[in-house]
Amino acid sequence: MIKPKIILFGIGFILLLGLTFDKEKLNPSDTPIAIVKKVVKDVSYRKASDAIDWEEAKISTQLFAGGEVKTGSKSLAVVLFTDGSGLLRVRENSILNIYGEKKDKNLNKNTVITKGLVGFDVNKQSEEEEFKFTTPTAVASIRGTIGFVGHDNLDSVTTIFVRRGNVEFTTTNGNQGNVNGGYTARINPDGSFFLETSTDNDNDLFRQTSRTQVKKLKMQTNDGTVEIEYLTTPEGNQE
Repeated sequence: MIKPKIILFGIGFILLLGLTFDKEKLNPSDTPIAIVKKVVKDVSYRKASDAIDWEEAKISTQLFAGGEVKTGSKSLAVVLFTDGSGLLRVRENSILNIYGEKKDKNLNKNTVITKGLVGFDVNKQSEEEEFKFTTPTAVASIRGTIGFVGHDNLDSVTTIFVRRGNVEFTTTNGNQGNVNGGYTARINPDGSFFLETSTDNDNDLFRQTSRTQVKKLKMQTNDGTVEIEYLTTPEGNQE
């Protein structure tokens, strides 16, 4: 007999800026596309960016297409997509919207970062799937990699850091670029950008985002098999 899973949780707007995205595909659905897996201090959410009231986010809070997450000072939210394709670590003073479009058996994701920094750990995507980050200055396509995307709303510069893998991006004026592991792209408000070897500060920010994975552990008991979900850091320390 298989016991139900025991879960141990250890985990506003769209600015296209000249980049096309069908608004009809952004309508909220009845199916959650992500779940909050961890909350530290001040984390709130609302079902859509045009909703009036913010609500306190808790572990297991479901996020639907168009949902928005906001973190306060010294706060953190860990968000897992329901299809298991990726995990986001939303750092302090960040705001993001999550959109999803079901296409055949795939779920195309677009995370819009209004401000702040979001660490990501994305599994390898098929050619038919999309996993994107949108900021006011760029759209980044993720195929399977770890790193972070940040947007400073004071100078409107977007930063894309890649620890491992590759990220393709398109700027507001149509310029295209690639970021490989060990490099960082900085994209300016006018759409210009430059690539450089990741700095010590970039690597420090990445360590602070400390990518988190959801792992499963199966245990045999007298009553059957118990499956446990838990969060780990890159060094394998349970959260």
